[in-house]
Amino acid sequence: MLKLGYKSYFSRSVAQVVKSAVKVPNEAHQGSRASNFDRNLPKERRVKAWERAGEDKDSWFKRKYAHVHAKENRREESRKIQDVEKRESKSQYQDHRAKFGNRNMISGLRPNPLMEYVYGTNSVISALRADKREYFSRILYHAPLAQEVQLLAKKKDIQLELVDKHRLNLLTNYAIHNNIVLETKPLQLPEIKHLGPCNVESQAFSYVESFFDESQERSENYLLKEGKQFPLGLFLDEVVDPHNMGAIIRSAYFLGVDFIVLSRRNCAPLSPAVAKTSSGATELLPIFNVDKPLDFFTKSQTEGGWTFVTAGVCSDNKFTKNKKMAPQDLHGMLQELPVVLVVGNEGTGVRTNLQMRSDFMVEIPKGRETSGTCSVDSLNVSVATAVLLNSLLS
Repeated sequence: MLKLGYKSYFSRSVAQVVKSAVKVPNEAHQGSRASNFDRNLPKERRVKAWERAGEDKDSWFKRKYAHVHAKENRREESRKIQDVEKRESKSQYQDHRAKFGNRNMISGLRPNPLMEYVYGTNSVISALRADKREYFSRILYHAPLAQEVQLLAKKKDIQLELVDKHRLNLLTNYAIHNNIVLETKPLQLPEIKHLGPCNVESQAFSYVESFFDESQERSENYLLKEGKQFPLGLFLDEVVDPHNMGAIIRSAYFLGVDFIVLSRRNCAPLSPAVAKTSSGATELLPIFNVDKPLDFFTKSQTEGGWTFVTAGVCSDNKFTKNKKMAPQDLHGMLQELPVVLVVGNEGTGVRTNLQMRSDFMVEIPKGRETSGTCSVDSLNVSVATAVLLNSLLS
């Protein structure tokens, strides 16, 4: 009994001494303290700007920041317009690509290997006028076309195609094309074996053309003027620079040469570059190919009575003995007999075997003595040809 009484007394004493760690509110505690929210609000309130102006909030903001809203509206409209333009541009680009979806992206820029692209206004007009090519495909141009080109294209039913300048640059290998290119078949030169006799009355000379291993005799008219009773031809041997070739053809046509003969195997072809340099004279002047120059020289001399004069530096040997001539000796030669002037390579000149087969050798003398260190020791082949042709035709 004593132990139990002690324990119960001790537990009651602890309960009185130890207080609860958490104070739980109850209805009695809340009821004793009344809530007052006004004491938590500020006693002094700041007057708003729209209140000082005597306006409502919306009206005050509209009046105060109207320009800001207008500027933002303009920006928004501009952004919408740009978005519309971008969408339209993208749509056009996609439509354009859809047209060429199954094509190589550069296939339209590649030249057709079976065609030739003659460029330059004069070259194109001359090609259309002469009508010596098999056919014309189309004319590609960038700037407005000349009236004569339009008329010739309409007459020959040639397609006109407006293209960008980059396309013309690719087709001409970035040459000076004057914004016009003619797509056409390459110029086919007839191959001849030798020249025949001349007929002064009919103003024509004959030649033998090689056609599919068969020989056909044909004739060609020549110019007849004061101081020139017989035809004048020009033979080019190993002239490999297309610009020299074009310059020679241009000078020959201007001065009055009747025809040109090319050594087929070692001369520059009549490319668009030659046509452009000649200013279209390749289309207007009769030009032939020769496969065997030595036979051409021999048969033309024996059967046609032609005289071959070779231009170049005359060396002293048994083959040039009694063959040397000065340029002034060429005057009046066309009054007596038909002549072929032979010019050769830009560096080495006419081949030795052709010099030996020629009737005469002519050399243009220097106007001044040049030292060994001077690089100007000769004329350009096109200039030398023009000087000798002028001497023959004077």
